[in-house]
Amino acid sequence: MATGDDANKTRFEELGEKVKGLLDPIGQIEEAMGGMYDTADNLNRAFVGGRVRLDEMADAAAKAAAGVIRLGGDINGVSQTMKDIAEGSRRSVIATESQVSKLFAATQILGTDSKTLVENFANIGYETSQVGVNLEKSIAYIQSVGGNVKTVTKEMVANLEQMNRYQFEGGVQGFAKMAAQASMLRFDMSQTFSFTNKMLSPENAINMAAAFQRLGVAAGNLTDPFALMNQSINDPTGLQNSLARLGQEFTYFDEETQSFKINPQGVLTLRQMEDEAGLLSGSLTKSALAAAELDKRVSKISPSLNFKNEEDKQLLANMATMEGGEYVVQLKDDQGGIVETKKLSDVTQEEFERLREQQAKAPKTLEDIQKSQLDVLTRIEATLQGNVAKATYGVAGSNIVRSNITGAERLIDAVSKAVDVTVPESRTISEKINDTVNKLAMTFKDKETGQISGKDFENKVKGFEDEIRNVATSMGKAGVDGLKNILRETNQNITGKSLIEKVFKDMTSDLMSITGVEPVGGKPAKTTTAKTEPVTTRTSSIFGKAQQTVVEKQKETTRQTSAKVDLGGTLTVKVEAPAGISAQEFKTYFESEEFKKMVYNYYNQKSKEMESRR
Repeated sequence: MATGDDANKTRFEELGEKVKGLLDPIGQIEEAMGGMYDTADNLNRAFVGGRVRLDEMADAAAKAAAGVIRLGGDINGVSQTMKDIAEGSRRSVIATESQVSKLFAATQILGTDSKTLVENFANIGYETSQVGVNLEKSIAYIQSVGGNVKTVTKEMVANLEQMNRYQFEGGVQGFAKMAAQASMLRFDMSQTFSFTNKMLSPENAINMAAAFQRLGVAAGNLTDPFALMNQSINDPTGLQNSLARLGQEFTYFDEETQSFKINPQGVLTLRQMEDEAGLLSGSLTKSALAAAELDKRVSKISPSLNFKNEEDKQLLANMATMEGGEYVVQLKDDQGGIVETKKLSDVTQEEFERLREQQAKAPKTLEDIQKSQLDVLTRIEATLQGNVAKATYGVAGSNIVRSNITGAERLIDAVSKAVDVTVPESRTISEKINDTVNKLAMTFKDKETGQISGKDFENKVKGFEDEIRNVATSMGKAGVDGLKNILRETNQNITGKSLIEKVFKDMTSDLMSITGVEPVGGKPAKTTTAKTEPVTTRTSSIFGKAQQTVVEKQKETTRQTSAKVDLGGTLTVKVEAPAGISAQEFKTYFESEEFKKMVYNYYNQKSKEMESRR
């Protein structure tokens, strides 16, 4: 059985492999291209689309990939999030990079899915772009009062549809306040809404107020039927507070057990009140105990402290815990280390300001909160992988690469339409042409990423041409006739302007000439020279920006390509520690001698390989 140290060593070694990818991202471009188009295909199926927006979908997936990977996800997380957003909105919407990152982070934090989040917010009139922003504002409030972000936010989202039935000042943030209050008082929000819904009926409100009066409980506005109806519509948060505190007068603190309890009279009275109000058995008892405990914590705060608002006081009270019959808080230094445990009543203004400042520095965006949930090694790995993804998906999602891939798809479609089902040989030839188109697309990828030279590209294209001709001629006259028909029809069906479609037309011109077929527009151009302007592209990567100049000339039927990539200067790879990792953790896991030696050795190896190629 592996020990914790063994597991960490294995993960450390795996992290080393990620660094190799950081130094040599080109090898991962093909994988990125596959993930990008798998995501586009999944989204297209969700839309039941006709692939007309496939390129747009692929572009969106490529842009969103690095952000999600930095959050501990992968391209599958991008795919699922984009699909869920489309289904939740019930529209053929392609989510933006920011929307995908925020909603992916939200699903990880809350343990839900993007479809549910988008649907719930849409039901109360909020667009997808507003989901993340409103969740962040709600989380900021919950943090400000010391609430459990995951628990409170999840309950808030589950009850969002209630916002359409009642009035909440501040919209979603007002609703978040009600959720935070319900959590502190241990009162189920669904119980509140069930009660308020009944009180919208005048008859029910009158009967309920009479019941509270008959039981002789200090229930405030709950004994006034008109106030009860008004509060049900316009102030459900206030009504919830009144309900949750109904049994507080029956509570007492048991010194022997150091806990709050309900006296015998209260047990019977609260049971009757739950029956009258239609609340779950035990709900008022539970909330009464929570209210009594909360108020005691607040009462122990030194009256000399000055608070800017009520939330600050709740924050301090919610940070306290009972120890030896006293409420205490843990004071920390600037690095987050615990310095001392101090009585709540003895906390000074300066110490409270330090506590508040530390709370203010807590992650606020959904992305930062999600990163803070990852363990140290996972955070480092996600950051490294995100850096690699920025480069690989940047190349895979570039206009040139994408246009050639979609161009290849159009070529295959054009060939398929040209197949003569009455000639068996044409089926075999079309399959060979389709296979060639796929190879041609990958060859373009190799050329654009500098893995093959312009001369190698020419030779490969010529080889593809020879393969097609050999397959056709090996079948005799029937094969040549089949090739004639396919070439004639295919050239008529090609309408795209991508480089791969242009090269394919040039390549098939020779074949059409050999088989005696005139291409659309006349005979193949054998003596003319078509010039194209130099094309300059910029490829962004983790190493900065490399300018690649590609000069393309067409002479007869041959295309010559030269490429030069100059990265001169000093290479500096900078990897910043993810948010939440202390200086000591970063030193231990990233600046250790073993780690630096591994990076140094790998870099030397790559430098020697590059030198040998010159």
